[in-house]
Amino acid sequence: MCHFRFFTVLLISILITSCNDDDSDREREEQNLNELLVEIENLANSESCTDPSGWTYTSYGSKACGGPVGYIAYPTTIDTTAFLEKVAAHRMAQQEFNRRWDVVSNCALAAEPRAVECENGNPVFRY
Repeated sequence: MCHFRFFTVLLISILITSCNDDDSDREREEQNLNELLVEIENLANSESCTDPSGWTYTSYGSKACGGPVGYIAYPTTIDTTAFLEKVAAHRMAQQEFNRRWDVVSNCALAAEPRAVECENGNPVFRY
């Protein structure tokens, strides 16, 4: 009986520790995803929108059931190759995060904009 109790306590301790490690791993991964998204947003917002012909957009992120989280406008005057590589890295990291942590989401498709327009120095989507 004493051994059973010892092993039960040991097993519960291991499970609690594992859960805590998993929780901290998940939080760390989620924080890394958020930081990468902030970098992407900062690059996208690094210039004022004055002429919509100098702007375009791309999808970003990955929903758990497929498809992008949304769309982000960016100026074509930035290093678009580096920008789109960051967006792709974020998308792949979010896909892996969703798979690893069995994330669920709504399966609504993000509406793709028809155009980017400028309002008060900010890009605005038109649908």
